[in-house]
Amino acid sequence: MNKNKNRKSSISSQDFSVTPPGDDVNEKILTAFDAQRRACEVLGSPLTRDVVGFCHDDFEAGGIIAKLVRGWQGDPLNDNVPLRLAGFAHHAALAGAAGLAQFYQSCGGAYDEKARTALEDALRHVFTEDEAGARKFLRSAPQTNETGRSASLLLGFSEISKRLSLPLRLREMGASAGLNLFFDKFHFALQTDTGAVHWGDADSPLTLEATWRGAAPALAGAIQVASRRGCDLFPVDITQADERRKLQCWVWGDMPARRARLLAALQIADRAPPQIDRADAAGWVAAQIIERPKGEATVLYHSIVWPYLSVAQRFAIESAFAQAAEAVTPDAPLVWLKMDGRELGTIAQLSYRIWTGENGPEGEEVIIGPCHPHGNDMEILAVL
Repeated sequence: MNKNKNRKSSISSQDFSVTPPGDDVNEKILTAFDAQRRACEVLGSPLTRDVVGFCHDDFEAGGIIAKLVRGWQGDPLNDNVPLRLAGFAHHAALAGAAGLAQFYQSCGGAYDEKARTALEDALRHVFTEDEAGARKFLRSAPQTNETGRSASLLLGFSEISKRLSLPLRLREMGASAGLNLFFDKFHFALQTDTGAVHWGDADSPLTLEATWRGAAPALAGAIQVASRRGCDLFPVDITQADERRKLQCWVWGDMPARRARLLAALQIADRAPPQIDRADAAGWVAAQIIERPKGEATVLYHSIVWPYLSVAQRFAIESAFAQAAEAVTPDAPLVWLKMDGRELGTIAQLSYRIWTGENGPEGEEVIIGPCHPHGNDMEILAVL
């Protein structure tokens, strides 16, 4: 787990600031590499930092990375080009790529920064020898399905459950494999300003540890879930072995705690794999929130998704909520729970807007506070 959970700098907006890219697309790619390299440093992954650093230098030198992504059609930062390349390298290591697996803890190896030259040689070989595979892989968007985010989302679900006293109809936008839909099957070990707090099944395969700073409220004793469903443009089918490996490759190879969380969450989800629809977020959200069953609280939520949506998608989703809010009744309330930032490079914050049918079409917004993008720590600013 994160050994520096109490450091406020871990969620500082300065940590993920990026230099505005220039007009030339290749300068934008270099800017994206620089931004991701800094993020890897802040988040504690020297291996991924140096993989991205290799990609930056090789691109600049006109090597295999330049051949793969020069002239990228789209925004290389929003499209996560550096993480797509790093994901391919990790995927190759997990598949046993000669000379590369030795640097990844996820493959039984270890990385020492003194071995950077050897790492770069192995990366250059893998990308060059499997250029076709790399090109195919680059069409995939990162799908970390970071279960650590449930350590922040839990507070939102708890507050909603306490306020509405109804089973939650969970609907997750950008769900990937849908692992966070099973938050109530996890065990949480939280450090708060007033001491340790445990919540959930103590016998769960997955225990999430996190620090909550500020005035943490009492958590709901139990949270009843009526149903679970999600959507994603590229949903991950956890019943398929290659899809599971691909999901693992997005978790940085020198972060064993994050990998262990993923494997434990997969074990839980295997009992009853969630329904994840292949769908565009805007249309799917509208369908889920406009028609709501009585006797349940519909909770549409997402974590680190909003910055990756287009302006048109955001507008459509906001419009769908405005339309749905006009018809909310007390027996079918609606909640929009977010663990997100407005733009890439901004810190995430946990917030929710609740419509009860008695608080008008604008509902009520509660901004709980900033949180680490992996859920390691959160600062509670709201009076709950």
